[in-house]
Amino acid sequence: MLAGKNVLKKKTMKTNYKIWFDTSNIYIERKDGVVGYLPLIDYKPLYYASEKEKQEYTFSPFGIHWQKLDEDLCFDGFIYK
Repeated sequence: MLAGKNVLKKKTMKTNYKIWFDTSNIYIERKDGVVGYLPLIDYKPLYYASEKEKQEYTFSPFGIHWQKLDEDLCFDGFIYK
């Protein structure tokens, strides 16, 4: 480690999920084609976020994270049909 410096390695997680929004929901599509959704009204930071802020997310092994909005959604929490 460099003296006096914190060295962080950014890891990019590959995922088999695709997400998108409409005016009232966030949707997720798994690799197998199954689509799930969550109502945005239940997640106020996402509900009031701009389109740009909604697109600034990262995936983790467990879900989706919006650092700027301080919001996390778990993959298992989505309603799948």
